[in-house]
Amino acid sequence: MAGHLPVRVHATGRDDADGGESYRLTVWRSPATDTVVHKRTDRLGHRLRGEVEPPATARPEDAYRWVEKSALAEAATITVVAAGDPDTVVRAFGADPSTPARMEALEDHAMHNSEPWIAVAPVTDAVIAVEYNGYQGSHAPELRALSHGTRAASLYWNINGLTRLSFADDGRILAAFELGEPQHDPALEPILRDLDFDDYRHLIAKGLVAVERFTGSAFGEDDLARMETAGIGFAVLPLLGKSES
Repeated sequence: MAGHLPVRVHATGRDDADGGESYRLTVWRSPATDTVVHKRTDRLGHRLRGEVEPPATARPEDAYRWVEKSALAEAATITVVAAGDPDTVVRAFGADPSTPARMEALEDHAMHNSEPWIAVAPVTDAVIAVEYNGYQGSHAPELRALSHGTRAASLYWNINGLTRLSFADDGRILAAFELGEPQHDPALEPILRDLDFDDYRHLIAKGLVAVERFTGSAFGEDDLARMETAGIGFAVLPLLGKSES
């Protein structure tokens, strides 16, 4: 067979303690060439080559990588409202805090009727609202209502790779964009600083860092576990979201 079959190997996550390493191999026919190294970053590779390992570095998104292995991994919207209370947040979504329902029933109903629902929980100085495979928190009218007198931010993503990161302050939408879209607003610079959205790895975790920075409130895996243990959600009447996205 004429020609050669070069192999391109891309390895990532080999330094991760959670066993998240992955590899991509690409094979094609081309003339013979010398070996080309495009990038050497992981510490394991240096160790295997007998080289001095670079120092371990922590990334801002590391705190939210747990989402990638949670029930939210494929699709969800997470909305954080600073200095809010759960009942007010539920009402801003068009739901009634006096009519809670079991999450299983709400999810089953949504599967058959595509009707949205939310689960909420207080976190430090804020309220987190989670939509499993929903997106009302990415709509401008809801964000305006949620941010009245405070700040709110949301991150939406789905199984097709679509995303939307949104920020609202006291009823005004400051920005709403797909992760990776260039942003030129100086007010967003400290929120997005050092978050490399051009690197496809851990995009959702990076977006959640931006949500935390904007609202001033962090949340973790234990908050989601607490929400799921309670098992309570609220059916949403998306009247606010019909006229404007």
